[in-house]
Amino acid sequence: MNTTPNPLDALLTDDAATNREQLAALVGPFVKIVKDSKEFEFLPAFSKLDNSSKVEIMLAASKARALLFDETDGLAPSEIIATQVMTEGSTKSAIKSLFDGRKIKKNKEGKKYILPPYRIPELVEKFIKSN
Repeated sequence: MNTTPNPLDALLTDDAATNREQLAALVGPFVKIVKDSKEFEFLPAFSKLDNSSKVEIMLAASKARALLFDETDGLAPSEIIATQVMTEGSTKSAIKSLFDGRKIKKNKEGKKYILPPYRIPELVEKFIKSN
């Protein structure tokens, strides 16, 4: 029996391998999640973001909510529009731009958009460390 560790094992990950500390650091300055309703509460810094950044932060908040409450990750365009943080046209335009730029992905069912876990460090650098 070979008990030597396989160095390639270091390359393995799973979809749940989201760095929770980085996710909390990313979302915290912009959005809080109401414990009872699980709705987003937008903080003043959120309103200063451009529309694409708002979508990215909302998708990050959705990922955090999914991890906190063991729910499915992702938001449908209608759910983003329902928050009324930007107009319907601006929401759809931002989603299209992010999706076409491969910054966000659709979930397996193709109905909701998600923020890939590998984007979290990039967004922490963009939003948190640049301030």
